[in-house]
Amino acid sequence: MYSSFGKMVRKLMIDNDETLVDLAKVLGGVSTAFVSAVLTGKKAVPEHWVSAICEHYHLDHKEQNALYSAYLSQRSYVKIDLASIPAENRTVAVQFQRKLPGLSEEALASILAILEGDDNGL
Repeated sequence: MYSSFGKMVRKLMIDNDETLVDLAKVLGGVSTAFVSAVLTGKKAVPEHWVSAICEHYHLDHKEQNALYSAYLSQRSYVKIDLASIPAENRTVAVQFQRKLPGLSEEALASILAILEGDDNGL
């Protein structure tokens, strides 16, 4: 059974008459076993795969967003390198991590609108 990310990638492979071997080469020469484990959701999707797949299959903006959404839906955690950002930003990141589980749908929608650049979210 494929994950949502795996289903999308598998469809791209079929549409382009490619095999796991072909995709493994595109993704930097990883093993076909690893590619298969990622597509079935047994292993996490390496972040750089999304851009590599988008580039290889020449995905349009809508397709890129769909693939990225599928990638995000599989993630169980997000890592933020706090050492590389200013102190104020660190505070925001830590507070967000602490408060996220209790945020209302309205608050989450507002935050998402701000992060996606929708000025109405301010």
